[in-house]
Amino acid sequence: MNTLPRAALAPVRDAPRAPRGELVLDRYRLLEPLGSGGHGTVWAARDEKLRRAVALKRIPRGAGSSGVDQRRIDREALAAARLSHPAIVAFYEALSDHDAFYLVSELVDGESLAQRYATSRPDELELIAIGAALADALGHAHARGVVHRDVKPQNVIVCTDTTAGGAPAKLTDFGVALIADEQPLTRTGDVIGTLAYMSPEQAHGRPATAASDLYALALTLYEGFAGHNPLRGASAVATVRRLGRSVAPLSAARPDLPRRLSAAIDQALERDPARRGTVAELRDALDRANRHTITARMPALRSDRSKSDAPPLTPRGQRLVGAVAAAMLTAAAQAGVLGPHSSMAVVVAASLALLGVVIAPRIGWLLLGGAACGALALGGHSGSAVLLLCALAPVPLLLAGDPWLWSFAGLAPALGLISLAPAFPAVAARVGGASVRRRVGLALAGYWWLVVVEVLSNRRLLFGIPASARARRGWLDSPAGAFDHVLAALLALNRLAPALLWAVAVLVLPWLMTTSRGWWRALLATLWATLLVAVAAYLAARAGAAFATWVPGAVAFAAAVALSVHRGRQPTHHRHEVP
Repeated sequence: MNTLPRAALAPVRDAPRAPRGELVLDRYRLLEPLGSGGHGTVWAARDEKLRRAVALKRIPRGAGSSGVDQRRIDREALAAARLSHPAIVAFYEALSDHDAFYLVSELVDGESLAQRYATSRPDELELIAIGAALADALGHAHARGVVHRDVKPQNVIVCTDTTAGGAPAKLTDFGVALIADEQPLTRTGDVIGTLAYMSPEQAHGRPATAASDLYALALTLYEGFAGHNPLRGASAVATVRRLGRSVAPLSAARPDLPRRLSAAIDQALERDPARRGTVAELRDALDRANRHTITARMPALRSDRSKSDAPPLTPRGQRLVGAVAAAMLTAAAQAGVLGPHSSMAVVVAASLALLGVVIAPRIGWLLLGGAACGALALGGHSGSAVLLLCALAPVPLLLAGDPWLWSFAGLAPALGLISLAPAFPAVAARVGGASVRRRVGLALAGYWWLVVVEVLSNRRLLFGIPASARARRGWLDSPAGAFDHVLAALLALNRLAPALLWAVAVLVLPWLMTTSRGWWRALLATLWATLLVAVAAYLAARAGAAFATWVPGAVAFAAAVALSVHRGRQPTHHRHEVP
């Protein structure tokens, strides 16, 4: 059966006075109460005359239903009757009897956008389509002198069936709409609307305009993309305190969104109505974002798609890969400290690392790192414990919020073992995805782990141990020696220069990979990899270090991984996931 969204408004208080099955006005059969709010209750009903399903809003007569309230009912009917648009719930007629007033409108099969946000959540393309439909609806209303004044997810119905070319969503509830050529029913200073979606001018009691509807629409879309409403507080009082404040840029929560779309939504949320632009401008930005997103997803629809179109890791896959990396690092560290006759201890330590990071990536990783440092200190290797702590400490800061990535920094020294360390920025760009913070953080963490592991393992993985660093026996059991004679050498400018190189490399690579031409992508990836390895070799020469890298292999591996990097959507860690 067709149903209106069962909005969580107020209880259906007048349902007992209008039981199911009652015939209203000798024409409308009440079937099911769908929700109550404002001035009445909405019922799913059947028009026995035209044999169709309708939505019937029943507003009981009473002490509070005369005078201005009668004019409000007429106003809602008049506003709805002016409008005829696929993205606006169609209004049929206004009627009354001795018990109540009735507004009859289209019954839409779907759920409210608020319900959708709370459950499955629309993906990016669907939300763009919903936003475009609502922008069209508001443009239609504004052109006819109607300002909605209460745009919010609860007043948007996401349609279940759009196969016939209908709108993906419909705007409803014009109960507080303002009509341009009618006398206002509210005094200056009256606050009309819903707190969490209210424009600053409405919050201050000033008249609502088309710019107010634009603000509410932008806030509704912001909530869908970012996963939260930036104005909604823990209580009504907390929400009131946020009204009129500047809203954080959408790009801060969703850096993967097209920049023009984020900028358009940010502009529409300006506190000054004159600086918000227009609904048409937001509609244009949504169109551009739709084309951008479809283009970015097109390679995944081709039968000959490349590795660059492989689906991102699921959260479970991310956790598993991070746990495996932690286990491998733990095994390598244990074997290096305890020597070749410690196979059982290595197996136990690696198993604990794997289990800990799978169960709780952040806590498991921190406990594992703390235990490793403590074990080294208790074993008489306090200098090694200090170096290990210095290697671990920056990682949660560089990759805050992404504990599944913390162990991926260990891939840099792992590549160093097979003479491919300079290729790690390609791995960081691929794993870090669309987030600049994540890519750069992983590149810097990987380089830092690489140079510290070189010292701890006494092996040349890229540049080798700095010439100014004291021999191992001079700092192994001395924290002061580790600080003075190892960390000082590692933090020298010539040793940190490659870190800057890696950061720049991961910033540039996604931009280079925007082209869709396969041969051009391959050429750019090869040039990028060649330049990356060549500059690293130059920096090694400037630092007076031997370059421990198999150059052809490093270039080939970096180029191959670079080809899998693209500027399309990458996994993000938000309250809403996009398949």
